[in-house]
Amino acid sequence: MRMLILSGVIIGSLGASGAAVPAQEAAAPASVTVIGTVTDLDIETSTMTVKSDTGEVVTFPYTDQSQFKRLPLGKTSLSDAVPITLGDIEIGDRVTAKKRLTPDGKVAPITLMVVMSKGDVAKKQELERAAWRERGIFGKVTAVDADKRTITIGQRSREGLQELTVVTNDKTVFRRYAPDSVKFSDAKPSDFSAVRVGDQLRALGQRSADGARYNAEQVVFGTFQTRLVTVVSVNADKQEIVAKDDEGATLTLVVTTDSNLKQVPEQGSFFGGPGGGPRPAGPPAGDGGRPGGPPSGRPGGGPGRFMAGGFDPAALIEFLPPLQLSDLKPDTKLLVLTTEGTTPNRATAITIVKGLDTLFARFARQAGGAAAGAGFGAGGLELGIGLP
Repeated sequence: MRMLILSGVIIGSLGASGAAVPAQEAAAPASVTVIGTVTDLDIETSTMTVKSDTGEVVTFPYTDQSQFKRLPLGKTSLSDAVPITLGDIEIGDRVTAKKRLTPDGKVAPITLMVVMSKGDVAKKQELERAAWRERGIFGKVTAVDADKRTITIGQRSREGLQELTVVTNDKTVFRRYAPDSVKFSDAKPSDFSAVRVGDQLRALGQRSADGARYNAEQVVFGTFQTRLVTVVSVNADKQEIVAKDDEGATLTLVVTTDSNLKQVPEQGSFFGGPGGGPRPAGPPAGDGGRPGGPPSGRPGGGPGRFMAGGFDPAALIEFLPPLQLSDLKPDTKLLVLTTEGTTPNRATAITIVKGLDTLFARFARQAGGAAAGAGFGAGGLELGIGLP
């Protein structure tokens, strides 16, 4: 979601030669729009360094003629931006500016830069995450109908595996997760034709009155594998775990700085109750199809908090405490979400969770056995792509 901030209407405005941009812009050499984050401000050299969302690092000179405007939270039009000074800009702020080159190939001074403060960025991201938690859905793609532009997903619930039809149209925004990441900010623009059976999918939109269809405004999807493995050895220096899957095959899991390592607390402490500590705050309660779902009516919420209307593992995992690689011992069972991988016995670990298999066994018991039939054990479970 981060890559979308300060884009859209503003890009069009910056690219125009109208009154919003000083007249000299029209005569400037060919330029490209840079959207990114301020990483350095050097007053002595009168330059600002921006790391763009594409990974490019651009050092912009600025002069007394450079204009800076701040876009308030919730606004997307350049007409809503208010003038600010260079002193109002901080490292970490999000910015949009045109990169123009001088005849000798150097970056020309900033003509106009539009800024969103890092505080507003954080608030915007939290609002967006709240929307995905409250109105979003998650599932595994079971069918794709190109003629009708519909996608059928399977959702696991206390009642078993249920299917939901996701309806898309020409206005639906599609993004595909990068092969080695479930970060929403790493997802790339895509389209309906790229969705495949077996992909994991999240959508943001509105469920129909009868609950059978879901009209999607945004769709983000990717191809990943969920595996139950047993630790054989851990190499902390190489950041690798050697494990065996449930069929006995050896697998090397590569742990990166982006890998999400979590663990389920001791029995009784996650959901609260007798002998347990306070229950962490979960996702906001919502109606049937929302990740997190409504409370089950049990004290402390119980597994129904994550199971009603379609089980969302990522919503649960988000609130688990961290796991250190050094804490892993041989014979420890793990549920892992991995990339597809180009080598069969080696994969990048995206999510690693210790103790989740035990938690799902508790789910099955507390749900009267229905969860076991719905795949809440080792087999059939999808760990779930991350929340935006």
